Amino acid sequence: MSRILFISPKPYSPWEGACHRTRHILEAQIALGYDVDLLTPTEGQTPTVADSVTTIPLPRLPFCRRTPTLPSLLRLTLDLLALLKILWLAGNTRYALIHGQGNSGVLAWAAARLLRTPCIVELRNDPAPDPAHRRGLIPALYRRLEHKALRQADAVIGHDAATVARLTDLGCHSRACVIADIPAVTEVADAPARNLAKARYRTLTDQDLVTCVASYTRFQGLDLFFNALPRLLATLPHTRCVVVGGGPEEIAQMREALDRAGIHEAVTFPGRLSTSELAALLAISDVLVSSRRAGATAPIKVLDYLLSGTPIVAVDTPANRAILSPENAVITPATPEGLADGLIRLLRSPGLRTELRLKGRETLRRENRTPEAFHAALARCYTYALSRSEAE
Repeated sequence: MSRILFISPKPYSPWEGACHRTRHILEAQIALGYDVDLLTPTEGQTPTVADSVTTIPLPRLPFCRRTPTLPSLLRLTLDLLALLKILWLAGNTRYALIHGQGNSGVLAWAAARLLRTPCIVELRNDPAPDPAHRRGLIPALYRRLEHKALRQADAVIGHDAATVARLTDLGCHSRACVIADIPAVTEVADAPARNLAKARYRTLTDQDLVTCVASYTRFQGLDLFFNALPRLLATLPHTRCVVVGGGPEEIAQMREALDRAGIHEAVTFPGRLSTSELAALLAISDVLVSSRRAGATAPIKVLDYLLSGTPIVAVDTPANRAILSPENAVITPATPEGLADGLIRLLRSPGLRTELRLKGRETLRRENRTPEAFHAALARCYTYALSRSEAE
């Protein structure tokens, strides 16, 4: 059986949307019949996938608690050590191809060139670094190497059409493979799980339940949702809100702020939930909220929202517009007042909620946001890369 070397630069965490992409790639590789060596930092968890994936730790230095993601002398040192480790691994294993995600794309390209192995570079939609981190000799070196890796890779995977535009600028658009994200929460909540979620989150049977899945940063627009709550609760005082995610310190800060606003009793913070618990919560909610402000790619949580079949209210931003429209969600201005009015409108309109429930999964099928489509797209990408390598 053919073996792939898959390099992920980010520690795996089941709570982060970007890490679900790693799991989906691994699942697709297994479905295509490959064995996989996953080279990844040791700080994270191990993705729950089949036994055909062998996790191998990236090198680290004794004084380095976390693997750096931004270009630096330390990062350069660790990449050189990782390159030596890959060459050592290749002495015992012949890889069919090397697939590097995000910041490991350069490492994958360098190793593939030395080993004469097909190379896949996968671009990630991480937030742009602070301009201060782009100055200096080493960041300039990484940018130069990245451009070379993109030009010489056998295929480049991206989440959306921006990948094609970027490779067109580099004169190699034919190597672009667009593989869109798919939902992370694939479990179907059974009746006992839904009943348990109802008992936990609904204190009264006639309450409306509004759920927002978000990290506690301005990038996610959570402050927009919190600022919409006074207007929402003044109109519909029996509404109950659940905000998923965050650690104890972040939750304590949010509770303190809501306490000052006098609305803390209306909001529950369960912290980070397993995918099965989250599936049950999404299923029993009346409305789901996406207050995402920045970015241009559909958040994975919105894909989970669509799969759940629960109606969505989303602010009008490029990230939400990438998959949502008035056809499948209530789209509001990106203001607290606009978001509150959208929530009130949907909560007061049972007919509209029923109509929107039918649209979510239709949207995912139409946009090819299914595991089957994801696997097929990766198969086409790998077939192209392997055939291109054989032709050279």
